[in-house]
Amino acid sequence: MKVNFTIFKNNVSWDALIHQLNSDVLLRNILMKGELDSLDIDFSYCEETGKGSITNSYNQPIGDFSISF
Repeated sequence: MKVNFTIFKNNVSWDALIHQLNSDVLLRNILMKGELDSLDIDFSYCEETGKGSITNSYNQPIGDFSISF
């Protein structure tokens, strides 16, 4: 599956191919390319829409992602 990541700060976006959707895989991709100040982030995902959000420790949105097959 393909994941399209967008980090709102600096308007960074990229695609990544993954084999399994879980927070460890998402975090690893964000650590490589996300240019974040903090690693204390959380993910939420809606299977119905194929879209998810990335939030910081204050529950503020800092990015999003979408899945395509």
